[in-house]
Amino acid sequence: MGWRHSFALWLFFLMIPAGLEAFDPPVSVRPLRSIADIRKMTYEESRLAPPVSLRVTVISHLADGFDGQDGSGGLFFEMPPDELPHIGDDLTIEGNVTGGFYGPYVIIDRITKNGSKSPPRPLHFRPDFVQTGLGDNRWIELEGLLVDVRFEEGKRLGSGLLVTGQSDLVIRFRNANEDFDIVRVEKAVGSWVRLHGSGAPLFNDQRQRIGSDIICSRHQFVEVIEKTEESEPVPLDEIGRWDSSRTRQALVETSGTVTLVEGPSTFVVQSGPYGARINTLSAVNVVVGDRVNLTGLAETEGYFVGLRYAKLSLADGPGDQIANIPDAEPLSREHAFQLVTLTGKLIEKGRNLINLQVNEALVPVNMPVNVSAALPPEGSELSVCGVKLVEADERGEVRSVVIAVRDRADIDVLAVPSWWTPTRYWMAILILAAGALLFLTGLLALNRRVKKQTTLIKEQIESNATLEERNRIARELHDTLSQGFSGVGYQLASVSNHLAGDPDKAREKLDAAREMVEHSLAEARESLIGLRVPVGAETLDFPNATLAAAKTRCEEAEVRFESEREGWQEGAHLPPETAYACHRIVLEAVTNALRHSGAERIRVVLAGASDGARITIEDNGRGFSTSARAPEGHFGLQGMRERAQQLGAALAVRSAPGEGTAIELSLNLS
Repeated sequence: MGWRHSFALWLFFLMIPAGLEAFDPPVSVRPLRSIADIRKMTYEESRLAPPVSLRVTVISHLADGFDGQDGSGGLFFEMPPDELPHIGDDLTIEGNVTGGFYGPYVIIDRITKNGSKSPPRPLHFRPDFVQTGLGDNRWIELEGLLVDVRFEEGKRLGSGLLVTGQSDLVIRFRNANEDFDIVRVEKAVGSWVRLHGSGAPLFNDQRQRIGSDIICSRHQFVEVIEKTEESEPVPLDEIGRWDSSRTRQALVETSGTVTLVEGPSTFVVQSGPYGARINTLSAVNVVVGDRVNLTGLAETEGYFVGLRYAKLSLADGPGDQIANIPDAEPLSREHAFQLVTLTGKLIEKGRNLINLQVNEALVPVNMPVNVSAALPPEGSELSVCGVKLVEADERGEVRSVVIAVRDRADIDVLAVPSWWTPTRYWMAILILAAGALLFLTGLLALNRRVKKQTTLIKEQIESNATLEERNRIARELHDTLSQGFSGVGYQLASVSNHLAGDPDKAREKLDAAREMVEHSLAEARESLIGLRVPVGAETLDFPNATLAAAKTRCEEAEVRFESEREGWQEGAHLPPETAYACHRIVLEAVTNALRHSGAERIRVVLAGASDGARITIEDNGRGFSTSARAPEGHFGLQGMRERAQQLGAALAVRSAPGEGTAIELSLNLS
């Protein structure tokens, strides 16, 4: 077996070189060597990050990389802004493709500079190529009128606008390593130029292509073909005149007086009997009446000519006085963009638009919100002054007409209609009839409701009276019978103690118990009869009789009784009902203490003042929780609270388990 094993190893090592020669790496790891191969990749293929090895020439700088081009096309290469190579550098790049969000580009791993090269042969970029993507990231040239150039504080970043006749392209001037000759570039404004750079595609959030900017990275890439010659300003009505000697678009200079400000960068000027709409490159600060000098590109809006991409400067001196032209045909294109006046009837008014009837025509009038709110009612006769804005097609067919009012001074109220119109008369009659009907209906409903409510109130009063009478009788029965029977109980208990040793004493106790029963029955009978003040209340000696009765009950229960008077004048007189209620509350509090507290001492304190009195019943018994519900069938505390409420007094109960009980009655005698 040993020689067979050695032979197998020898044969394996002989096969290794042949296997290595036959091995071919998969396509996915072969580096791509042309930009054309990268641009052919699908989005999914580019996300696999295949390696690249390219030799390109740097043609433009972008914010986070550069555009490079080889013999097959151009592509974006991602790189930190502070490491960007110079324009024209010949580079060997190794890295990987990535899908990005809009299309494939290259992330650089290693870069080698081979020297410098002239830009590749440019692709002549026609305006209709903008949406095709043919010029994306590759060296192109295009011609057009350079309308505007603006640089930031530095000399390496700016923007411009190139009008090609069919398209308006934004130029982005950008170079990370070299300064632009800004003066040279600005001198080219207004001239027909040939510009070299690379296309920078623009996309929206749905990855749809919406256009292209042009990246220009050197001022040498802006070549003037036809220089603008100094020319005299032309009248406003001649800005669109045909000139057979002019073969390319050019800027035109004119002047006029501002008659309407439509927006931050749109306004109307008028010079003599001619007006035009002006669109500026950026927001300007002008007001009606300013005289301005304008330089811009003649622009046709249907049937009318104005200026776009205009630049302005304020002229010396005040603007011309523009005469208001009476307009007999307000819906025609006559006097377009001129200041006109017309008279008519106000038919309808909205937030910032009114309709004015002029003869048989209904003319829309646009105005500021604050002006519309101050207008008179519909039907008024108005004289309106404003700028006539007309939209018409190339053959002069009018599409719309609007009279633009500037401020309240442009409107003069000639007549206001009478407020009482036939419509308002009939409306007033209908409102009065409806009001009378509603009044009668409401009156009948109110009558029924009052009768029903009266019946309910009567029933409630009777029910409350019955309930109050029941409660009163229940209190009287509780206080008379319960307190009386409690005394009888103590007498009978005393009888059992003296029955064997002192029969005479026991008989005396029995007689006292009988008298107490008869007295309690008499009081209960008087309460049932319904007397407001029970028997004996008129002659009740309060508090002496009350304290005596309380002391007697405590002695019978063998409990020590104490009483104290603080500021209570001897012979102080309370109304019979008040005295009787206080009498009952004190005896009920003493009886409850004797029956439930197990107290050894009960103390009654009477405190008087000029405007009130306070009665306190204290014991040193076992106490109870004031938050707990009263046991079933016990109404002592409830009866005391009801009596205090009838007197308008306050009853406070202070107690806790193991701490005794104190009941305080506060009377207001003022």
